[in-house]
Amino acid sequence: MDTEKLSSSFNQRTKQLLDSSVVSKFVLKESGWITVEQHIAGSNSIELALKETSNALWKKIVKGEVELDSAKQIIKILSETLWFLDQSRYLARALEIAAKHGITVYDSLFLACAQTEGLVLVSCDDKQLEVAGVLGIDTLKI
Repeated sequence: MDTEKLSSSFNQRTKQLLDSSVVSKFVLKESGWITVEQHIAGSNSIELALKETSNALWKKIVKGEVELDSAKQIIKILSETLWFLDQSRYLARALEIAAKHGITVYDSLFLACAQTEGLVLVSCDDKQLEVAGVLGIDTLKI
């Protein structure tokens, strides 16, 4: 995708990046999930959020709290609703952030993406939000 098309596609979406904690909160209907609803459609994320949310759903399936077919439908809808940015572009920066700030590469991927793309990080993760502040990343805590 060329730069002009990339800029155009960013303009058609929100300037927010949803991390795994927010996506999972919404899908699993955890406390405060309704506040996430307004941020879901058209927002950005990385595929890691889809994988981590799928894993959270798997745990619910194992416990008998969610049916497999329902979980598959939820993941399908999420994959069509969020705009997933290529997380491989942010790995080197994520590793730097993780090493310097003592957080996981998983959490650092969202920070690196938000920082690189100038997106507001939407998260429930206090440690991640703290590091975002140090890095000068705009945040929204849900």
